[in-house]
Amino acid sequence: MADETSPNRIFLWVCPRSLSTVLEKCVAHMDGSMVWHEPYTSVYFNRVFENPETFVKFPKMKSFYSQFETAAKMVDSVKDQYKGGNLEKAENFTHEYIKEQLEKPLDEGKKFLLIKDMAFGIDGHHHQLPKGRFRHTFLIRDPNRTALSARKLLAHLYDYKGDLDKFTEIGSGNPFISWDMLSVDPLYNLYKYVKENIEPNPVVIDADELQNNPDVMLKKYCEAIGIPWDDKYLSWNASDDYLKYFHGAIEQIVWGKNEGVYKLAFESTKLLPAKSKPPAKVPSCCEGYAKEFREGYKIMFEDRIKPE
Repeated sequence: MADETSPNRIFLWVCPRSLSTVLEKCVAHMDGSMVWHEPYTSVYFNRVFENPETFVKFPKMKSFYSQFETAAKMVDSVKDQYKGGNLEKAENFTHEYIKEQLEKPLDEGKKFLLIKDMAFGIDGHHHQLPKGRFRHTFLIRDPNRTALSARKLLAHLYDYKGDLDKFTEIGSGNPFISWDMLSVDPLYNLYKYVKENIEPNPVVIDADELQNNPDVMLKKYCEAIGIPWDDKYLSWNASDDYLKYFHGAIEQIVWGKNEGVYKLAFESTKLLPAKSKPPAKVPSCCEGYAKEFREGYKIMFEDRIKPE
């Protein structure tokens, strides 16, 4: 089990479409880093796909599931690409298994561990978080930006070809937002749990401020979690070869590559400034999703590390 003398172990908790994979790639190129990619999200996907109610309640999920089936079939042939890596089959992933893995000593030569994950993956299972010296950090993003990005992604996953403004599945009609397996705003609920039970002042950073002030915000983030800063961390290699050194589910990585879900992040070389301010309004079909995160975002935004 991790203890007070063990190297830094940091959770980066996020909601979907929050630029988290770009930040994850940045951290993956820091000296001595060890990275777990969304293990609890993989647990959640296992539960969704194994639940017989999923495709009854959400028939359009069949196209999403078929994408994972394709990725699973590719794993044996694709695995050569990750020779010598750490990725493993998603079927191994349960809350108990991940807790056990994260409490183990770090890989030889590693100085710190980052676990990047969606808060919905641990929703309802906060008591199964690993014990020991873990820091909990949170990446937030303007809910209107998140809603528009989520709509675009979900339309792609559901193989929707029409006008995005007529795509209505972004609300409660999909299992990644409001479903009987999820509470409203899992990120904020986890934030409250951490403050009340683990650490009173978890680190919060905002995605827009990270994009627009990477030299300041990356340094502040690293200082807050005990990673020695170096200006070389402001840019990194465009190759995605680093993925094989991640710990996580290989099917999820292959799926993300196949479907372009992580394309911009996997191929990134630095954090780019936001092209515009967050939209003041979103189409009516996105409003419900944005609303679910808005109040929690406001509170966490007040608690964030500021650029000044």
